[in-house]
Amino acid sequence: MPTLTRLGHLADLNPDWLHFNRGIERETLRVDGEGHLAQTPHPRALGSALTHPSITTDYSESLLEFITSVHNRPEAALDELAQLHRFTYTQLPNEQLWPSSMPSVLPAETDIPIAQYGSSHVGRLKTIYRHGLWHRYGRVMQTIAGVHYNWSMPTEFWQDWAQRSGWEGNLQRFINDEYFALIRGFRRHSWLLLYLFGASPAIDRSFGHKGHNELIALGDDTLYSPYATTLRMSDMGYSNNAQSSLYVCFNSLQTYSETLTDAIHTPYPAYQALGTKVGDDYRQISANVLQIENEYYSDLRPKRVAHSGEKPIHALNERGVEYIEVRCLDIDPFTPLGVDTERMVFVDLFLFWCLVQDNSLVPKEECFKLRQNNLNVAAFGRDPELTLSIQGESVRLRDQGHKVLKSMLELAVEMDALLGGEGYQQAVAKQLAKIDDVSLTPSARFMELIKDRGSFRQAAQELAEQHRQSLAAQALNSDEQSLRATEAQRSLDEQARMEATNKGHFDEFLASYLRQ
Repeated sequence: MPTLTRLGHLADLNPDWLHFNRGIERETLRVDGEGHLAQTPHPRALGSALTHPSITTDYSESLLEFITSVHNRPEAALDELAQLHRFTYTQLPNEQLWPSSMPSVLPAETDIPIAQYGSSHVGRLKTIYRHGLWHRYGRVMQTIAGVHYNWSMPTEFWQDWAQRSGWEGNLQRFINDEYFALIRGFRRHSWLLLYLFGASPAIDRSFGHKGHNELIALGDDTLYSPYATTLRMSDMGYSNNAQSSLYVCFNSLQTYSETLTDAIHTPYPAYQALGTKVGDDYRQISANVLQIENEYYSDLRPKRVAHSGEKPIHALNERGVEYIEVRCLDIDPFTPLGVDTERMVFVDLFLFWCLVQDNSLVPKEECFKLRQNNLNVAAFGRDPELTLSIQGESVRLRDQGHKVLKSMLELAVEMDALLGGEGYQQAVAKQLAKIDDVSLTPSARFMELIKDRGSFRQAAQELAEQHRQSLAAQALNSDEQSLRATEAQRSLDEQARMEATNKGHFDEFLASYLRQ
């Protein structure tokens, strides 16, 4: 267990600098009244999926993504997220938002609609990238949804923290090093988030289950794994075998950039066989191991807001780490927004706990063991006999969970003393209860509901309707509705402007983009 030797640096710290910055990205499938994937285009009344800052699509035309701005209070982020949901529902009279990370009833694979972003060069790039994902991994996997949590510390904190740490060099370099230290701590302990917040123990049969004979049938349309916490993060989902041997080093910005860039520029025979462009149609952006850096699925990413047409890794290298993106959180099926304050407060504490540890470098061998820990917890996390590989030793998940949360409690006491109240200590206590009683985990609770209804499909549809009614009970006022409608129209106008001002041929644009 890493030691919190830097805990003393918190003494006399300005409490205002511990109001973390966070934003939420919530993905959710549009479905029809029978729980089938919606085949309708992205509603024009929601704006342009290419240019709207808050309502867009992910892989599929049916996979919505809500993006809040940055807030220093969890409640403010949730208020904005709720507004986005309510506005969206006013434009979906015959559809619902699916409440689970694992998808609804799916059609034949080629009938899963790929997201469309118009005819601008940037828009075409986004769609072609998704065609590449289809050819490489299939469309079904891309219908999985999650909650991404964007998190950062205020600039004033970094200035003070650098001084307390004895740093005298460039501040951004210090910030880069600190975020990557946080990432190393996160990767060693992210299995805990999968256990505590995983909520996808079952799938609809239409998802497919080739090679997964351990799944148990429930009724005609449901398959489940008896001990799973998050099939989304198992090798059935994003953590699939296609990238199992890919090594990206998170020890520093330099090693991260170098190993990721290497994958982006290394040809892969199977993808070369697909072809990049056949006739006038692109099948993928490139035939390399990764088309772009976003194709590498990690439970956490260092991020910097990129300019239009700029590659994310270029933005990181040029201007440094701005925030981190937590990507391993399932949608909470029991909450209308997929996430709530309780989860946010704990994740805030968890990330700050990762930051104030002494986090040694992660050797390549350990990196693969950490990945295996996560896969084991995703598939078997509720097995009382499950063990983890911790510093070369086999340790029961329950025992290690107690150790981590006890360490977090030390930090929670210090944080509550600085900020007042007992909010962080209460957050730890609630998660400790899940370690002691597995039936309190979201995966166990959701599985209980699924068994009671006899169907994953039925349980999710009931929750979707409950959430729709809950959101409708607090409709937007006329000013809020007008503001969202104006924002949507502005995004449509911006997409039209981009399409009208395309310069040069798309092939030249793509070549320039790949040279970054």
